[in-house]
Amino acid sequence: MKILRKSDMLAKEQVAHVRAERDILEKADNPWVVKMFYSFQDTINLYLIMEFLPGGDLMTLLINREILTNEETQFYIAESLIAIDSIHQLGFIHRDIKPDNLLLDDRGHIKLSDFGLCTGLKRAHTTDFYRRADLHNVADPSDFTNSLNSSRTRQEHWQVNST
Repeated sequence: MKILRKSDMLAKEQVAHVRAERDILEKADNPWVVKMFYSFQDTINLYLIMEFLPGGDLMTLLINREILTNEETQFYIAESLIAIDSIHQLGFIHRDIKPDNLLLDDRGHIKLSDFGLCTGLKRAHTTDFYRRADLHNVADPSDFTNSLNSSRTRQEHWQVNST
């Protein structure tokens, strides 16, 4: 479950990002995108119930393994390309593809996550459309600040240990 404080979301001007993420998760009913089962809110927080992916993310795998075999690398690149193409087929552009946002299911297959920076190829998916959003109608939260900080820390650790 993702939880986002409404006051933080307003302070960070994340309303448009939350709306964009909700739209893509609602439309992307395919095996390449993390599933959203339910979203709701109370007066303080926004809540998002997502699919649990026990494989973690690709960044953690890279940190733990340090080096992948050629076959593993080809596998993850191929699955990533198919996942990205599936989003493009829906008319969206992810714009934040990185190992932290490539989650792994229980069999090691890729699923895309964190669509807060996505935009669309259609007029209704532009940032201007989402900026007009009313906070009380937002039902798909994500705390991008915490995600970014942990992402940077993990990336720095990985870079130091891989050189």
